[in-house]
Amino acid sequence: MDKVKEQLNKYLCGEDLINALTVLPPYREGLTEIPDRLTALLDIYKIYIPSSATLDIYNRLFMAILNSLDKKATLLEVGLQNDNFRAIKGNKRYGIIGGLESFEIIGTAGLGKTSSVQRCVDIIANKILISKKPYREIIPALFIEAVADGSFKSLLFTILQEVDRLLGTNYFVENNHVTATTDALLAAVSNCLINHCLILVIDEIERVANDSRKGTTLINFLTQLVNQSNVAVCFVGNESANRYFETKEYMSRRTIGISIKKMDYDDYYYNFISILFHYQYTLKKVEFNSEYARILYKLSNGIPSMLVSLFVETQRNVILSGEEELTPTAFENTFKENFATMMPYINLDRVKVPNKKEVEKVCVSASAPSDNPQLLYHISRQSGKDITKFINILKDNINVEYIKL
Repeated sequence: MDKVKEQLNKYLCGEDLINALTVLPPYREGLTEIPDRLTALLDIYKIYIPSSATLDIYNRLFMAILNSLDKKATLLEVGLQNDNFRAIKGNKRYGIIGGLESFEIIGTAGLGKTSSVQRCVDIIANKILISKKPYREIIPALFIEAVADGSFKSLLFTILQEVDRLLGTNYFVENNHVTATTDALLAAVSNCLINHCLILVIDEIERVANDSRKGTTLINFLTQLVNQSNVAVCFVGNESANRYFETKEYMSRRTIGISIKKMDYDDYYYNFISILFHYQYTLKKVEFNSEYARILYKLSNGIPSMLVSLFVETQRNVILSGEEELTPTAFENTFKENFATMMPYINLDRVKVPNKKEVEKVCVSASAPSDNPQLLYHISRQSGKDITKFINILKDNINVEYIKL
């Protein structure tokens, strides 16, 4: 499979990886008509700015794809396929291998889990791979969604339909008949994945990760699919799925992975939101500052999709109302009017906006409490010459404002 590996894009790291992952659509200059500006706002949804979690996802996906390629056309793979053929014929199976490269990507809704996986796959391999010996078309990453009804057969048919859509094959029709047992269908899908897939991505896995009988049954079947297909499986879902996987030892081993958190009020957030402000299509432009950073962090609770949607909808509202200017009040009004369904999930009184961390230079403005005039002296002794440590200790005692110089 060395020739197939050459079809993958070059492995990237550092700044090269960040630049490749980043998507910044061009800003449309000189728009004055309202329809044109409203249409231009849709470009903001295309923005993608990688986080540290994205870099981890890229590395895991790339290594999983390479490992899967190493197992293609090996004696172990041929033996596993023969084992699956026995199951299709209703004969005894002799064993299973693999599944150890599987992992999970878990996080609250709106953090960009699926878009991060898709973006990483795009720069790993931007086309279907071709193997000539033996000839086969190989999908680098096959994306499907967990079925809502918890039916394992429905999930298997979804896999076959997606393979047919991408490769123009006929697996679904060949295996969609009344007499097909679940075991036989499982073996057929496993062989399909062995032949044509390097990693299977199952999104919305929380739909079946619950304590119901059907959910437990489906998870057990998924474990069997992981083993019989011998391809890596990436489970993507919210934190409720994580709690369920932790109760199943055999799934825990296969779902060690990445937990994506909300954005902290740090350099990444500051950079993210400052980039958004470059895409102002109002007639009156405003300059981004810490006041906007704080109000948007509080309203979005550090959730990227919420932040982008709030930024777009506020612009839409001020353009249509004729105000034509983004103000803190405009953001608050848009949140109350257009994001009412999010109110139960974002308690504004409980969202804490910490002080921005030091970037390069820091200007500190603070006054020591009158009951502790030696505070700065004691903190100085604790931190030595480490200015970052000094600031971190100081902010735990008094309010410190960080200003980027």
